[in-house]
Amino acid sequence: MGAIIMLGSLLVLIAVIVRLVLYFDPEARRAPTPEAEG
Repeated sequence: MGAIIMLGSLLVLIAVIVRLVLYFDPEARRAPTPEAEG
């Protein structure tokens, strides 16, 4: 049971981080090339 809770919390953490990155940096999805930095 504990493993399921740990896996669930880990997936939620990853999802939240991805959502925050896409929310604060929407260009990350559209320009994944390193040349677009700046």
